[in-house]
Amino acid sequence: MRTKQVRPDTLEFEFELYISREYDTTKDAEFILFDFHTVKVFENFEYKINVEPNIDVDGKVLEFNVEGLSAPVISLSRSGTAQYSYNLYGFKQTEYTLNLYKQRNDKNLFKFKILKHEIKITRQPKKKFIKVIPQRVSEAD
Repeated sequence: MRTKQVRPDTLEFEFELYISREYDTTKDAEFILFDFHTVKVFENFEYKINVEPNIDVDGKVLEFNVEGLSAPVISLSRSGTAQYSYNLYGFKQTEYTLNLYKQRNDKNLFKFKILKHEIKITRQPKKKFIKVIPQRVSEAD
């Protein structure tokens, strides 16, 4: 008698990218936070997402290449999603092109507008490996 093979659930997206407008009290300046997370929750370690940013604020083009995951340096065991954050200072209230790559192969092209009180996605691909979520809702809300 054979045992039934258990397969993990198929996920619609591998990653989520939260884009929010934040304020840095130390620098006394606003910035746009790009907060990457894996959809998958890891049981033993809190991994780090390796991302290579290529930012051209004047050209209004932001590129992030998601290269993969790396294990944490410390040996303490903690569960959670893998994460990476990038702070964009010196932004303007205008439309930006956001190119997201997965290991320089898969490319997702998004466009978003930074408005006075919100960030709005104006273009996104039909097929994507990452879900972009503007203005993350605080856990306290």
